[in-house]
Amino acid sequence: MNDVVEREKSGGGGFAKFLLFLLIVAVAAGTYAVYHYGADGHITINGRGVDDLAPWEVVGAVIIGILGLLIGLIGGLIGVVVALAAAALAIVLGLLGIFAGIFLTAGFLLGPLLLIILIVMVIRRRNNPEVI
Repeated sequence: MNDVVEREKSGGGGFAKFLLFLLIVAVAAGTYAVYHYGADGHITINGRGVDDLAPWEVVGAVIIGILGLLIGLIGGLIGVVVALAAAALAIVLGLLGIFAGIFLTAGFLLGPLLLIILIVMVIRRRNNPEVI
């Protein structure tokens, strides 16, 4: 019983550990890629080639690159959500405009007809007060 309570108190943290593991794997893969593909002078950091850099500088640059990637992805996701919301709002406003146009067109076309009907009803009522 105590073992179960202790496990519940400590919390799993499984997802956070998984994300940390993914970050470590991404940094290791990025560092390998920099040393493997950047040795020919294709990659420069602060104007220096990979051979001129200390390992902690390369790892730091990879970490900054990964964080930049994550911030860019999150920003892009926020942009997509905002764009979808704006598109939905545009559709709603477009439909509102269509319905307002239909209402105004119906009023413009039926207004004179209803006015003529009202005038006829008033004239009939004046001539014959029993007609409602």
